Amino acid sequence: MQGISLEPARSLLQNFTYGELLKLAARAGSRLKPPRSRNKLIVLMTKHISLDEVVDTVPALFPRPRSRRPGAAAAGLRLDRLPPLHGEVTVQAYSQAHPALGHVLMEHGARCIVLGLRNTPLFLENRWPVIARGAATAPHSSLYAAFIRRGRIHPNAEAPPPRERPFILDSGEYQLRNARLRLELTHSGPISFLVTFLRNRPPGRRPEYLLEPIV
Repeated sequence: MQGISLEPARSLLQNFTYGELLKLAARAGSRLKPPRSRNKLIVLMTKHISLDEVVDTVPALFPRPRSRRPGAAAAGLRLDRLPPLHGEVTVQAYSQAHPALGHVLMEHGARCIVLGLRNTPLFLENRWPVIARGAATAPHSSLYAAFIRRGRIHPNAEAPPPRERPFILDSGEYQLRNARLRLELTHSGPISFLVTFLRNRPPGRRPEYLLEPIV
């Protein structure tokens, strides 16, 4: 049971560098003597810093981005700034060998918005905050280009699955409005998140978000 209770905090902390973890611990008021190993530091922090403290502190780690100059190119799609959107959505895992790694594909015109997840089960559980990374948009044909079980591709697939051989864990419809992402999924039911932009990360200055469940 202890491992289950610590998993959400550990899942969040694994997204940050050793230096960022030290800053987070300091901002959370921790006076722990940090070990030199990043993994040991994460284990120590999960024992002494609550999940709520992590969530409250993470946005403060990153300065607010400067406003873009007129005519400057946008650094990827910012979910917290997009106009209201809606469409079909699929939640996919990269492989059965790594079920936690996955992505969310959201229909957006002739393309799909792609969000990468390090812990897809926690995302679908809709009880815990998760980190999501924005990727370049994908062709609309990627929406259902995945397996629903071994050897069987989704019947709505418009293209063969990519070499990662993803599996569709759930599908349905989504709405994005005022930095609030709501999904109506076939198996998981309705799930909703508040989308908080954290920073842009290389490669490609891709946006990273904190997704907090909305009760």
